[in-house]
Amino acid sequence: MKNNILAFIKAFFKGFGQIMLQGNIWTGILFIGAIIYDSALMGFAGILANIVGVLTAKLMKFDEDHINDGLFGFNATLYGIALVFYFQTNVWVWGALIVGSALTTILMGFALKKNLPVFTFPFILITWIALYVLSIPELALRTVPEHFVDIQEMDDFLIEGHAFGQVIFQGSLIAGLIFFIGVFLSNPMGALYGFAAVIISVYISHHGHESADMTNNGIFSFNAVLVGIALSGPRVRDGVYVLIAVIIATYFDHFLIHHGWTTLTFPFVFAMWAMQPVKLIDKWLVNKFSSAEGTS
Repeated sequence: MKNNILAFIKAFFKGFGQIMLQGNIWTGILFIGAIIYDSALMGFAGILANIVGVLTAKLMKFDEDHINDGLFGFNATLYGIALVFYFQTNVWVWGALIVGSALTTILMGFALKKNLPVFTFPFILITWIALYVLSIPELALRTVPEHFVDIQEMDDFLIEGHAFGQVIFQGSLIAGLIFFIGVFLSNPMGALYGFAAVIISVYISHHGHESADMTNNGIFSFNAVLVGIALSGPRVRDGVYVLIAVIIATYFDHFLIHHGWTTLTFPFVFAMWAMQPVKLIDKWLVNKFSSAEGTS
């Protein structure tokens, strides 16, 4: 019994860490603290959604290693936080949070079983559906996005902090810096790649004459952060992968926003999907040239 409780607690904290691809308990603890610092309501929603996600995974008898790694917590957590970010809470919102958190877990379980690289797509899909359903009159009222911080002048370092924060709908610089520290403790290279990815995305956004306020608040950069972390590595080609993927994610982000989409982390997922054939072709070329050198 004691071991089961400890395993559940570890899976719970890792579920928060996995939001930025870190299966690390201490990273998860820092993330929870940062979210609660910014918004106690969002913190509660994220905790509740995470618990529902882990419990659903256990009830569905999904792979225990996946559960223990926190892979059934992060989509649910993002979904729960998103609901209370976009809507004023009422019985419909809390009901949707519980049902939707379970659905993200079921989708993730299916994807893992089929070895599909869905990343945060279960969160994206269920959130899009919830945004449509809950927007029906008298079900739930939309909130004003007060969590975005209105800052007139910011230097590049502040933009990086906001970009990390916006991954989990947090607008404050402090929350963003805590997220960065959390990633750095678990994966220093990933954190630094994420930092560099923000610089690239900000340059692209400024060069494309996008909204200065949205750029400074990290709206066009938080997907780049995830790309930088996900594709980070010690090889030169890893840096090339990050550069290509950040360009894809940022331009796709601009496209979706200009066409009225609620982007969430879809630009990140789209960029990661786009990189799959690129990495396969790269691997094929490396193997081909290695074979040619071996026979010469």
